[in-house]
Amino acid sequence: MESEVTPNAAGGSSSRDRSSTWTSKPFVVVPNDDAVNLPEIAAAAVKQFALSSPDIILTFVSGTRAFGTWKNEDHRAALQKGIIKIINACETWILDAGLDYGLSRMIGNAVRDEQRYRKSRKEYEMFAKGHQQQPHSRHSVVLMGITATALLEGKSDQPLQQDPLGTDPSHTHFIFVNGPVEAVATRQANLAVELVHQTMHVLQKIPNSPSNAPSSAAAGENVSEKLAQHEQIPLVAMLVQGDETALDMVEIYLKHGVPVLVVKGTGLMADVLAFAFEECKELGPGPHLEKFRLDMTKHIGRIFPASVADGSLENLCEKLLKCIGLAKQPDKELMSVIASSEYLSDLDSIVLPVIFAARSPSLNALPQQISKDFLLTMKLNRPNLARANVLRRDYDGVVLANNELFEKALLWLGRESFVEEFMEGDIAVHKFLNHSSLLRLFRLADNRDFFVALLEDIFPGRFSQNESFEESLVTVDLNLIIQQLTTLPKFLSMHELSSNYFGLYAHDAFVAERKAMNALMVWAVLMNRFSLAETLLKFCEDPIPMALFVSAMFRGLSGHCDASLTTKLHEQSRNFSMKAIDILDMSYRESSERTFDLLNQKFADFNNKTPIKMAYESENKFFLAHESCQIWLTRLWEGGIKVYGPTDSLIPSEAKLIISALLLFPINFWIQYDSKEFLKHQQADNAADINENGSLHNDVPLEQDDPVGLLLRNISRHGDPMDLSSPKNNETSEATLQKLEDLSLLESRLVSGKPTEPLSLNVPRKRAPPVIRYHRRRKALPFWRKVYYLWSAPRTKFWMFQLFYWVYLAIFSIAVILPSCNKTHLDAVIFIWTAFGVIELGLRTAYQARHDFPVSIRRRVIEIVVTIVFVLAAVILRRYSGLVRPLYTRALFATGLLYMYYRMISVFFPMNPDLGPTLYRIKRMILVDFVSFVRLAFPFILANLFVLQAVMYPDVPFGVETWRQGFHRAFFTLFTAFIQEIDYTPRCEATRIFNHSDTCWTGDYADHTCPTLGVISYVLNIQYWIIMRLILMVLLSALFAATMIKVKEDAEYIFKYQRYSTVLDFASRSALPPPLSVVGYLFDWIVACCARTKRIDPGHRKQLTQPRSIKLIDRRSAVIRSNESYSYWMGLTKEYYRKKAEEERERKVPAEQLKKINALSAEQSTLRGELAVLGEKLKQLEGTCTTLLDFEKARFSAAE
Repeated sequence: MESEVTPNAAGGSSSRDRSSTWTSKPFVVVPNDDAVNLPEIAAAAVKQFALSSPDIILTFVSGTRAFGTWKNEDHRAALQKGIIKIINACETWILDAGLDYGLSRMIGNAVRDEQRYRKSRKEYEMFAKGHQQQPHSRHSVVLMGITATALLEGKSDQPLQQDPLGTDPSHTHFIFVNGPVEAVATRQANLAVELVHQTMHVLQKIPNSPSNAPSSAAAGENVSEKLAQHEQIPLVAMLVQGDETALDMVEIYLKHGVPVLVVKGTGLMADVLAFAFEECKELGPGPHLEKFRLDMTKHIGRIFPASVADGSLENLCEKLLKCIGLAKQPDKELMSVIASSEYLSDLDSIVLPVIFAARSPSLNALPQQISKDFLLTMKLNRPNLARANVLRRDYDGVVLANNELFEKALLWLGRESFVEEFMEGDIAVHKFLNHSSLLRLFRLADNRDFFVALLEDIFPGRFSQNESFEESLVTVDLNLIIQQLTTLPKFLSMHELSSNYFGLYAHDAFVAERKAMNALMVWAVLMNRFSLAETLLKFCEDPIPMALFVSAMFRGLSGHCDASLTTKLHEQSRNFSMKAIDILDMSYRESSERTFDLLNQKFADFNNKTPIKMAYESENKFFLAHESCQIWLTRLWEGGIKVYGPTDSLIPSEAKLIISALLLFPINFWIQYDSKEFLKHQQADNAADINENGSLHNDVPLEQDDPVGLLLRNISRHGDPMDLSSPKNNETSEATLQKLEDLSLLESRLVSGKPTEPLSLNVPRKRAPPVIRYHRRRKALPFWRKVYYLWSAPRTKFWMFQLFYWVYLAIFSIAVILPSCNKTHLDAVIFIWTAFGVIELGLRTAYQARHDFPVSIRRRVIEIVVTIVFVLAAVILRRYSGLVRPLYTRALFATGLLYMYYRMISVFFPMNPDLGPTLYRIKRMILVDFVSFVRLAFPFILANLFVLQAVMYPDVPFGVETWRQGFHRAFFTLFTAFIQEIDYTPRCEATRIFNHSDTCWTGDYADHTCPTLGVISYVLNIQYWIIMRLILMVLLSALFAATMIKVKEDAEYIFKYQRYSTVLDFASRSALPPPLSVVGYLFDWIVACCARTKRIDPGHRKQLTQPRSIKLIDRRSAVIRSNESYSYWMGLTKEYYRKKAEEERERKVPAEQLKKINALSAEQSTLRGELAVLGEKLKQLEGTCTTLLDFEKARFSAAE
């Protein structure tokens, strides 16, 4: 293509072609003058181009006389991909020759494709989001050509390039250099260096300094010089192929201290320089310079045969040696060699080590330079290089304590590894995050489309994509969003978050850090940053509750997003749920007691909820199905009692339990009490008594076998042993010294975290608390306590409630089946029993709602209202029997009995491990499969209701009987076929009409109750029976069978999940079932009246009236946790992630091995081809040698 470039005065370059006109590009012209001021030209270019300051500049050095084809096209494509990756990661300037030829064309094609992609992506975003919203911003593309005008005008004396070249159309800026090509090469290199300095001077406002001298810092350079040097924009020169002029450019770059990256395997000068550099590096200093020079001369002569002809071979050899000499620096590496391969696609990971190695150690040690290098690695997303090349220089930890860098790591997508480095560096998150910085995170996040869509769904019309979020988003709306997603109200406190930021701690620094981590985790989840949330979970002090919380949030988000994201969000929720389960399982395998302590723990950050309760409220059935959770529920269910005897005994354990509860005396030989469990809780009851008298605080439960608990109890009881002025400390000096020794042992235990021998507390026995005396004596439980504990156990309540309910149903059934006039007394019993049941249900519901139990208030209210309406209606109808027919009253009683039987199934059957999963399957079949079947069958039923009635009974008068008969036939065909309707009967035949004179009479019989039969009747009945009986009913059976198979595993999880609510429901019930529950309620009311008149302390009232099972739950919930506990769970989480990473690496090993094998196979094939070529050449050489030998022999013979 013939083209020419005409500089114009307007500052643009117009490329004109015979067939098309090119768009103008900004340009600057360098005149052909040896005295030209290159810094002024570079400064003019920077000002005229008006570009933003780059993070990195890549200048490509290649040939203009010859550019060979790549040996492997995949390597060329990899280099193009690597260039585009750097352009998209940070602000990058690409400098090359700017020609529509060779390497410049290759880079231009890659940039052109990227610009087309960006344009199409921008159009798509504008279409998808609307024209009022801004598309996603990207880094600008700067492809600058430093072009020799001699090549454009065709005035070069190059033998291989006689026609003028054109400029590449994909380049964005040009600098045209006038003069001969050989002189232009050095100017191109000098211009690239000057561009760096002038960009720093113009854009970064750094004082200008001469750049002609090498930039290597001397040993004695002062701090100001270092501060100026650390602001240098990284400049890297890449040599790809190249001719003789490329060597001149490399020399210029090395003189200026610019690192040179040589791509070996691309051919021409790149291979020559790589071979020379590696050979010189391998040989080292020594007396082999002449041999090395000779080898290099041969190597250059082979690749550049023209240099042998024109006598420039020696000159090239000297330039090579000079370049290698310049590259050898005592404290830096200015030249690196890489092989051409597919790894060129990760060009940023190749360039960064070259930049770091080209600086002096003193410059690399500057804190400013370290921060800048870390920011560059973070932009390019190379955490491994940051760890290996940057962070190891940061001895003072300046980088990992920088809040601005931490904020960028959070905001930029895919920087989870850098966030992890900050967290490992112990950055104080609470010193970074306040309400303003949290709002800034929401405003500046890379991709906030998901969050804006969530806001528009929850708060319609309040938010849009372009509007900046107001402060009310974090102060008000954020807690509303969390509450709607997880049911946790007021999860975050912006006032506390900001107070902690300024050091005004509401509690302490550890709690402040935990609160800040909670807020950061909420932000990550709401922005749909799944990987970031995974990373933050590693550093949470409470990983299991946090994982459950995040799982609940993702599950809640799935209900406020598009259907395309619902499945993904459910997977993310399941993923965090499995993390909580895996960490719990690891803890359970190591220490089951610690696991149970966690399950009993109430977490203040999560509204004082236990992990089990959080899992239930978030419908996390997988967590509740874990073995430890089920054991926890079983312990609560049994209430600390066990039934003696083998499981295969003739008398079932349930029968033994019921008999013991009713007859009481079998308690002594059938019921076993866990002495440790009951003694501990009896001691807790005594401790509660002490608390009401002001001697012991019961908010901190302490184990009696815990020496720390013993010491704290005695300090509370007898005074602080360190307070010698206390009136309670009148013991001898020996006793005081003994207490001091005890305190020192306690301190060593708390600091080391290792168990020690129990502390010997030297306190008077007569003043020891009753709880300790009781523990030492090991008294047996009194019989009345055994009875109380037995009847208070949820397991006993379950069977006693069920037994009394069966008695109630038996009486109710007899009352329904007896004649109406003979069951007055039974009706009264039913009314009273039902009323007491409603009262018990209402009081239990109120108690459970007040204590935040897992109960559906709406369902309970409906159940209570329905039962009350039934009782009132039954009483009124029995009292005033003349209001309606007695049959309707009996139907009301029958309906109530049916409801009570069905209620028994839903209340008592779910606890059975066999019936519970089956009930879920039945529920699924009814609510899903049968409903779908009814929807499908309804049009057929409705259509045939009218069609069959109209054809078979055309003369039946229209009325209720018509509807009843049609519905009866159409619906009950589901269960049976009405064959008798299509039979001829003598009764109907006697009324057959043979002469249809009356046109209003349609049927064949004078009796309209006789069906009219015929072909039409048969066809219509047959098609209906086939559809209903052979197709739809078979389909329903298939749906039922498929559901049974599909939900088999899920039914087990659902059963274990619902078991929690059932256990807590019976744990919160009164010990006596209706109608005996009135006794318990009267007792509670009496206690309440006594407490109101101050005859009973409030603590005693709570102890007497609260269900014992609930007291067991509360006492198992520790209030204070040690730092050792936090460290344990954080360490366990990190160990879990380490194992997961190891499993992931092992999983990738086969793929990596296969990749290496394929690469070796491809290399082997290449070597085979090269060996085959060498073999052919050897054969040719052997033939030539044979011919010459024969010729010499013949010549010698002729001479003789």
